[in-house]
Amino acid sequence: MQKKILSFLINNLRKKINLENSKVKNQIILKSKNKYFVDPITKYDLKIEKIIRKEIVKKFPDHAISGEEVGDKKGNSNYKWIIDPIDGTKALLIGQPTWSNLIGILNNSKPIYSFANFPILKKYYYSDDKNTFLVFKKKKKRIKTSKVTVLRRAKIVTNSIHTLCNKKIYNIFKDYKYFFKISGCDAYNYCLLAEGKIDIIIEAGLKQHDILPLIGIIKKAGGNISNWYGGEDIKNGSIIVSSNLKLHKNFLSLINDF
Repeated sequence: MQKKILSFLINNLRKKINLENSKVKNQIILKSKNKYFVDPITKYDLKIEKIIRKEIVKKFPDHAISGEEVGDKKGNSNYKWIIDPIDGTKALLIGQPTWSNLIGILNNSKPIYSFANFPILKKYYYSDDKNTFLVFKKKKKRIKTSKVTVLRRAKIVTNSIHTLCNKKIYNIFKDYKYFFKISGCDAYNYCLLAEGKIDIIIEAGLKQHDILPLIGIIKKAGGNISNWYGGEDIKNGSIIVSSNLKLHKNFLSLINDF
């Protein structure tokens, strides 16, 4: 069953999504999902999620679905699809090419497959049962995280203003040479970590649809993910992703012993 699901995701659903991606033009914000800051949603967010859901229901009617824009559909099997139709809506709105379509598949609440599609960059990432792959210009290659273990040499990235507003984090890393705030990259940062180009990502304020579809890509490339205290519960949206276990432990020790 799982191979059938992965084949459908990569060979069928991806093509349907990209057909719709090719129609994207100027988007208008319908509303903000947060009353305290701009968290935009466009017609395209809704349209692409409805297309994805329709195809999943047609192929796997008993599977559960959780979409960021439309909501949840209960199922009668152990499988659940997690959908973020447009991760990086702000990037889409300003013409930044790093927005993506994210899909994750859970079995008994555990991530088994991940898919991150970057239509403007003409590449996509996915995980199978054991590995993570990058497909660029129809060429597929297996990717792995970096082996950097020394914190001062690690490229540390955040996309979140919530992280930078944390005084403790700011004071720890203000003198680090490779501590970067990279805006508008969202899921792309995690895929770059899976490629070995970023070593640590620290974020706050993430929603489940932002991160659950990426867990397979991260872990099967060799990466680690936890909350800021090293636990597995990431529901509060404060997460640390790193390229290897030793670096992850070093980073946790630093921020929790400070």
